[in-house]
Amino acid sequence: MSERKMIIKKAGEVIDFETRFELNPDITEAVPEKRGRMVRVDYTTDVYEYGVTYQKYCNVYLPWDYDENDTSRKYNVLYYQHGNTLDPEVFNTPETIKRFDNLFAGGEIDTCIIVCTTYYFDPAKDPEERKTTGIIPAGDNASTGSPANFYREVIESIIPAVETRFHTYLSASDKDSIMASRDHRAFSGYSRGAVCTWYMFHNAFQYFRWYAPMSCMTTAGKERFAPYTEEEAIEYVTAPIKRNPDLPFYIFATAGDPEVDAVPMHEQMRYLSRREEFSYGTDTTKNNLYFSVSEFHHDDILVPFYYWNSLKVLFHL
Repeated sequence: MSERKMIIKKAGEVIDFETRFELNPDITEAVPEKRGRMVRVDYTTDVYEYGVTYQKYCNVYLPWDYDENDTSRKYNVLYYQHGNTLDPEVFNTPETIKRFDNLFAGGEIDTCIIVCTTYYFDPAKDPEERKTTGIIPAGDNASTGSPANFYREVIESIIPAVETRFHTYLSASDKDSIMASRDHRAFSGYSRGAVCTWYMFHNAFQYFRWYAPMSCMTTAGKERFAPYTEEEAIEYVTAPIKRNPDLPFYIFATAGDPEVDAVPMHEQMRYLSRREEFSYGTDTTKNNLYFSVSEFHHDDILVPFYYWNSLKVLFHL
């Protein structure tokens, strides 16, 4: 991996993307002594305006030090939204759970709960079509013809189901309580899941303080492959900040392959960084935006390497 010098910019200055991406090969190579586990959480949601209640689930990774009997310890929660064609099982194998275990093995990153979600209404339905094109009914803004209410599913269905079951900072399942605990909640996603992360930033800003879009830029709320302008992207991303000027936030954006994934993200991060709403750097007391570039090919399975970088910043109050 090439290393790029880290810099800090003042609000409104243009960033030149001298970023640092740290590679930790132990994520895949080491055999962790301390092991976490994956737990399935079933829930229902009826937020899609069809009069239909969907039976869905997410997979929740609990780190090695999670003790069901220790109610005094509370955990930050990182939500992970997969990319196109995948489902909540993407990290639910011994080999992939090991990658999460190795994130926390050395103590450089504080343990947290990781929740693997899906925007698909029923990922088990039409699995061949999903695995081939990814174009089956879904609730994110990339699904033509379906209400883009996935953010409501997250807020109204997933967060209460997960965070009231495990030891988190959420005290009750109502929206006021979810807003009150936003400092301890992050949303992230890869590829189409990264587009979903920008969509969550726009629609659920009051409920999440931390964001980690990986290997895709915002599409300004447009449907899949629809064109958008620079002005539309700026308006889409800055709108929630303008609506909530007193709420702090942080975006740790990452991309793989400097010649492919990073090109459109680089362009978008550059013009976003010109806005006075943003300050570039990794000091969360002063900054709210950072962009790190790896040399990885495009693959969700590499997400733990991106977390090795972003989780050293996210949740640091």
